Amino acid sequence: MTPDLLIQSTIIGLSIGSIYILMALGLTLMFGMMHIINFAHGAIYMLGAFAIYYIFSQWGVPYFAAFVLAMLLLGTFGYLVERSIYRPIKGGIEPTLVALLALTTFLQAAGYPVFGQLDKHVPPVFQGTRNVLGVMISVERLMIIPMAGALVVGLYLFINKTKMGAAMRAIEQDKEAAALQGVNVHVVNGLAFAIGFALAAASGALMAPIFKLDPMMGEQPLLKAFIIIILGGLGSIPGAILGGLMLGLIDSIVATALGAEPAFLLSFVFIILLLLFKPTGLFGYAPP
Repeated sequence: MTPDLLIQSTIIGLSIGSIYILMALGLTLMFGMMHIINFAHGAIYMLGAFAIYYIFSQWGVPYFAAFVLAMLLLGTFGYLVERSIYRPIKGGIEPTLVALLALTTFLQAAGYPVFGQLDKHVPPVFQGTRNVLGVMISVERLMIIPMAGALVVGLYLFINKTKMGAAMRAIEQDKEAAALQGVNVHVVNGLAFAIGFALAAASGALMAPIFKLDPMMGEQPLLKAFIIIILGGLGSIPGAILGGLMLGLIDSIVATALGAEPAFLLSFVFIILLLLFKPTGLFGYAPP
């Protein structure tokens, strides 16, 4: 691998890692608060991409407005899922997992009659290339990094600087104690679902102009997000960020050097080796 190729694959890895981070943050937020794994996350990624296809590509809404609208639509859907699925079954872990798995199966199966059998393509949003450290990189790829970064910073500020964020952190530490202090657990859980779904939609919306769209497109990003939250430590937001960057760089650099299949396998080998030495992940902690 030449130095130019290494720089190029590193930048592409950062853009891919940014997408993985957004996916993993939504899963991490929901797991930290409610101890559930949202199997529907991949389907929401897919719906976010198709939302951009219709709102931006077909209806002519400006991309940034379409991006925000896609997040709002899928965030609202997440809140409705909490109200109609999670809350009625009283947050039971096993029933929730089964219900969310059924939801993702339904959304993927419904995608073909709703969106059609043929793959969809979103036209490029950002034209041209830019010279970065002597290497030409498409602006489309480059823009993923600051847009995803802005969402990560926004989530950090929300969690750490707002009253509702403090309520989320309180529920994560002790749900019963938070309820006794006056925190409306149902409202905060609904908001966590909304934010998690909105972040997954943002991931799909950012990738829509780069890859083809089909109803099953969320499966691999979902798998990567699972790897990241295990790698970073279940429920750890810093772990999700670092794990996403590491996995994105592995995917890009190793795929450039050896091919896509070795990169896919190496991500599993890496996490197995890490968990042998640190079973709780990079930033996880063992329960008392």
